[in-house]
Amino acid sequence: MGAVPPGRFRLVSALRPRDHFPLFCDVRGKRALVVGGGAIAARRCATLCRFSFSVEVVAPQVCPSLEALAQQGLLTIARRPFAPPDVTGAFLVVAATDRREVNRQVGQLARRQGAFVSVADCAQECTFFFPALVEQGDLTIGVTGNGKDHKAVARCAQKIREMLKE
Repeated sequence: MGAVPPGRFRLVSALRPRDHFPLFCDVRGKRALVVGGGAIAARRCATLCRFSFSVEVVAPQVCPSLEALAQQGLLTIARRPFAPPDVTGAFLVVAATDRREVNRQVGQLARRQGAFVSVADCAQECTFFFPALVEQGDLTIGVTGNGKDHKAVARCAQKIREMLKE
């Protein structure tokens, strides 16, 4: 290994430590559980279905967007309320119901089992944040703002898309 250029680590040490590491990992066949059947759950599922997850939705009722994804064979739906055993074996869990107490319970159970967790109504309970995605060919770029300033994240992702078109 060659010598480290002078000053390189001073720059790194001057940065504020981040709590969330951007991780691109192999998700082929890994189980992604989404609890909830509304618009937020549908957006999360649309993102997850762009990857090789095995996506499962648990909700008594689901919106038309989720129905369409299921009809395309991109996910499965269990039409019933959430039950604690649902999180067993999940790699990634999304709690996106309209009930705070259910979202909290889903997040707690999933964290105990070591799953990555996104709780739609409480950033502090998340172990990961959904990024804005920019995709072109084999290139995938994820943009996040640590669960804050979603508009700035969307603007940044749009600028990256425009740059890639050039």
